[in-house]
Amino acid sequence: MDNNTASLYEFIRTIFIIVDTLLLAFLVFLLVKGWGYRPNFDISEEEEKTYTLGTAILNERWESIVNRSKINSPESIRLAILDADNFVDDLLDRMGLGGGNGFASKEKTSASMADKLENISIDDFNTLNRLWAAHRVRNKVVHEPGFTVSHEEAQRTLDDYASFLKEVGAIK
Repeated sequence: MDNNTASLYEFIRTIFIIVDTLLLAFLVFLLVKGWGYRPNFDISEEEEKTYTLGTAILNERWESIVNRSKINSPESIRLAILDADNFVDDLLDRMGLGGGNGFASKEKTSASMADKLENISIDDFNTLNRLWAAHRVRNKVVHEPGFTVSHEEAQRTLDDYASFLKEVGAIK
């Protein structure tokens, strides 16, 4: 190698060392500035429930059902029970427990609520018996002419629906 080639090589090598040093400094700068924006991956001992917009909407829907039941008219109580049953029915569909074809589908199915409940094991949900009791009251409201629900029975029925909804994490 001649002298000019060696000096050109040293010059380019020096430039690359300076550029590498500047890039490394810039990387360190970005890491220091960006450290506060990293996600927190701490695993806590106690599991915290995260409430999303979906959960807020479900809570709002449930609150409207409960508020309707507080009107104390027989028709509003009937509607509250029907709405609660429809709410749980929709939720079962969203959870993929729609029954029928046996595949998890988030779309509304034609299976009745009773079919859906029959396809659920008591081992899956602790409140399944309470949900069945609430659904039986709903069936009496719909299928027995002149059937009236006392305020206490309506409250117990709505509490049964609420216990299932709380177990699956749909409401607080």
